[in-house]
Amino acid sequence: MITIMRKYCFAVAITAAAMTGFTGNAAALTAADRAVVKRVEAYLNAIHTLTARFIQAEPNGWIAEGALYLQRPGKMRIEYAPPHRFLMVTTGRMLIVYNGKTDATMHLPVSASPAAFLLGERVDLTREAKIRRVERRRNTYVITVSPRNGGRASLRLVFARKPFGIKEWTVVDAKRKKTRVVLLDPRIGHPIDPVKFLFEKPGRSAAKPRGGRPPEVKAMDLK
Repeated sequence: MITIMRKYCFAVAITAAAMTGFTGNAAALTAADRAVVKRVEAYLNAIHTLTARFIQAEPNGWIAEGALYLQRPGKMRIEYAPPHRFLMVTTGRMLIVYNGKTDATMHLPVSASPAAFLLGERVDLTREAKIRRVERRRNTYVITVSPRNGGRASLRLVFARKPFGIKEWTVVDAKRKKTRVVLLDPRIGHPIDPVKFLFEKPGRSAAKPRGGRPPEVKAMDLK
């Protein structure tokens, strides 16, 4: 399960199954740091729906793209574009993970979702995670967190300053390997068809994209 989640994980990602065993104390936050954290929490808590295209880059050079649909609380859909037949759906109580390569379906608790911290009634980073670092850069804020229950992994969230909004995140796993996810054209507050949060195994036709070639991922999208 961990192998599947690490390769395909929409590293939105405090993945409960992978993030264990971290040692050390959270960084002492300044008043300015706490102000940034509060702004981020307010932004996340104001999100009812979020849709976006994403590009995921793995440390081995593997690149994929797909679409994210999120409706708080509790519902999420992550679907990878062809030729990758992989799907993750949270229905409110259950995380369903489908791997088209093996035609296997797993049913897991929502706590194992890579976006578990976003799916609750309320996001509280200081309670749900250890804040390791808050950085204020020219055009972005960067917050690095790790889970309170331990783990060698960490999650780095990047937010644009103007207009304020989430841009990307990077998961650093227990072996210090980095998975980067960049959001493209995120849309907040738009209605999402409820069908998106119902699980249905993708058909065989999804294995190959129409036209015979997968969508091109431009290098500029990952800058």
